[in-house]
Amino acid sequence: MAIRWDVAEPISDAKIKEFPEIDPAILQLLCNRGLQTQKEIDVFLGPDWDRDVYSHDLFTNMVAAVTRVFQAFEAGEVITVHGDYDADGVCGSAVLVSSLRDIARKLNFDDKKITNYIPHREKEGYGVSPSTMDHLAEHDKTKLVITVDCGISNKEAVDRGKELGIDTIICDHHTMPAELPDQAILIHPLVPGETFPNKKLCGTGVAYKLACGLIDEAKKRGADVPEGHSKWLLDLVAIATVTDVMPLTGENRVLEKFGLIVLNKARRIGIQKLLEVIGSKAGELDTVSIGFQIGPRLNAAGRMTHAQEALELLIEEDELEATKLAMRLQEINKERQKASQAMYLEAEKQLTEAEDQKLLVVWQQGWGAGLVGLVAGKIQNKHGKPVFCVGRDGDKFVGSGRSPEGFDITAAMRHASDHLEKFGGHPQACGFSVHGEEKFLKAVEVMREYAQEHIQEDQLGPSVIIDAEIEIDQIDWPLYDAMQPFRPFGTGNPTPMFVSRGARVVSFSPVGKDGSHLKMRLQGRGGKIVNAIGFRLGHWAEQLKLGDEIDVAFEIQVNEWNGNRELQIRIEDLTK
Repeated sequence: MAIRWDVAEPISDAKIKEFPEIDPAILQLLCNRGLQTQKEIDVFLGPDWDRDVYSHDLFTNMVAAVTRVFQAFEAGEVITVHGDYDADGVCGSAVLVSSLRDIARKLNFDDKKITNYIPHREKEGYGVSPSTMDHLAEHDKTKLVITVDCGISNKEAVDRGKELGIDTIICDHHTMPAELPDQAILIHPLVPGETFPNKKLCGTGVAYKLACGLIDEAKKRGADVPEGHSKWLLDLVAIATVTDVMPLTGENRVLEKFGLIVLNKARRIGIQKLLEVIGSKAGELDTVSIGFQIGPRLNAAGRMTHAQEALELLIEEDELEATKLAMRLQEINKERQKASQAMYLEAEKQLTEAEDQKLLVVWQQGWGAGLVGLVAGKIQNKHGKPVFCVGRDGDKFVGSGRSPEGFDITAAMRHASDHLEKFGGHPQACGFSVHGEEKFLKAVEVMREYAQEHIQEDQLGPSVIIDAEIEIDQIDWPLYDAMQPFRPFGTGNPTPMFVSRGARVVSFSPVGKDGSHLKMRLQGRGGKIVNAIGFRLGHWAEQLKLGDEIDVAFEIQVNEWNGNRELQIRIEDLTK
């Protein structure tokens, strides 16, 4: 399937004259990211903690939440942190558990009164349930529940907790349900009337704001807390912001930048041991390390066994136990990789009959609820269409949806809400559950009708977003160095992608296992030659010949070997 190249509109000569000191290629990148004024550019290229991070006090209900937590401390009540089973929920739970534990120890409260709970993905499902409140009241004698990355859609559970004498503080960021839990203290950027400026915080980001409020109150009460102590929690915020695909713009960009600094110091013993098991080095970690190494291992526990194992790693204080937990997550992730690949291959077989559909749906008996999201993501990336991957367990259907930018897949679910029992998520990632094949198929029918009506043909198919067209001869160290302040890269601020046309093939060869990759040397119109690597493009070796002129879409990278550093390009796609 051909990949569509979406090349950004070139900036005007007037814009170039407005900023004569900025390389036009760099100015193009800035304008592509919506940065038009000198102030916007300065803030983006030079994130500042004091200037760009919003105070936790800006949350409308922060004082009420902090007050209730300290009432629980003083009364010796059990506080239960209830998280979600993905990396965001796990990291946010770790932020609050560790913060509450530290505060309790410093102010001589009983840290054994701090407990945590994460539901089993397949047995209990997403969010807080009334039965969980029953369990916490009877088993843990809980009097205060603090949710992380869940809770906003669980009014029934909150009301049940109230009946049992349990108060609830909700730290969440998911879309608003039809009815809010009015018996809870809501710390949520999207609640109607909420004035907190950053509406794109991940669940861990919201939990972090509460932790900052709690730490400040602890200091007022005489706790010996070093200045800047709360910043040591930012490693978890950085992990969650990437794994939950939050935009790396505005405040999130600052939280991610400083979070990566903390992550690279690796002071948390669980992170240290996980990096050792993975074979990664502190000091070299970036958003790619989170997305492809750290995040998948934290998520694997919730997908394959129980997310509690990932949480225990992040809050563990004993080195030996942390080592055991890190090794355990590594093994679970290997199992996850095998299982998800097998499921993906089965799903692809179903798609041969659905090419004319704007919304893809694949489902099968026995597909695990923990893996359907991964498979949906792979299918969406390959086909460039919104997709639901659904696992069936007897009469129950559990689906996970993924969508390209430009189509809100949660809107499709809301359109089919009469046929679904539980659903929620973000515009590009969501989930649902329903009992009964008839209801499930009707929901699919309604969602497909919605997609047919609301998705334009030119939105479909795999695509690559290209920032600018440049010549091969422009690829040099000054250009590369000028792009480094754009880091960290991620959603909303992707790694810059360029296109060069008419590049001459100087050499080429298939490399890697089974010749699946393509190694090349390309010459620009001015005579400059660059090395290039194209992953999964080895099949082009049978179609090329020396001297061919090709168009290439690529990123600029650094290749380091034997102590040498040289620029190369990583080819995303090419055409003759």
